[in-house]
Amino acid sequence: MASNDFPLASWETFAPSWDEGMGDEGNDYFRFLELPILEKLIGRLEGCRAIDLATGNGLVARWLAQKAASVIATDGAVSMIDCAMARTDTSQCGNRVSFHRLDVTKQSSWDAFMAIDTCLMDGGFDVVTMNMALMDIQDLGPLARSLKRLLKPNGCFVATLLHPLFFTSGAARQIVVHEEPETGQRIVDRSIVIRKYLNVPPARQFVFDGETESPYLFHRPLAKLFAPFFKAGVVMDALEETNFDLSFYDPLREHASRNFTEFPKILGFRMRPVSEI
Repeated sequence: MASNDFPLASWETFAPSWDEGMGDEGNDYFRFLELPILEKLIGRLEGCRAIDLATGNGLVARWLAQKAASVIATDGAVSMIDCAMARTDTSQCGNRVSFHRLDVTKQSSWDAFMAIDTCLMDGGFDVVTMNMALMDIQDLGPLARSLKRLLKPNGCFVATLLHPLFFTSGAARQIVVHEEPETGQRIVDRSIVIRKYLNVPPARQFVFDGETESPYLFHRPLAKLFAPFFKAGVVMDALEETNFDLSFYDPLREHASRNFTEFPKILGFRMRPVSEI
């Protein structure tokens, strides 16, 4: 990587491809794995004040607004914000979504964001969301330190990410086919082979077919993932792991991750200020 700005620059480049892939409603991962976590961990949204970090093309921000929350949608990539604004229909979301640029990896960007309007920040927020972006972020420190300034005393931070154990570790998928000797029935066993977990270097994501300069993933074992938040004074009070079931089986792609039903794809969690636990 040429610099600390490189991961964000990659998303500036790939915003149109990402937007096309997600569309207005998101893909199967969003609809069936990520959204159920958000719904369960956030709960009632009507009348809430929310911030959606790393909004992408605005999927979660629109969902929050449709649930009658007032939302500030942020992203570090200007091209992503442009995509999100273009897809936000006031007939569905009303005027409940505003957009601001925020690079969550830089304290200076946080300071500028919080200084935009003191009324904007006054009283804090009920909900801060970050859907499927923690593994794209090189430094979690500024985000973790900013949460206590953002959240109301009873507010919550809810995030989802690719499961560190089975995905960002670079785990290999293994398929073994054999016949049951008594019945002759063919058996397909699927397993995950993990060669590294504690020390895995950043790796290119395979998210855009045909692209050679795709964004990076930053793997963190669970202890390193949560440590910056615990240090900053927010603690976890809920944890979810979700996976596709057999109804999503893809017979044409035996290697497809959705066919590995024993291994969760998405990790989700909720955090609150320490004083409320």
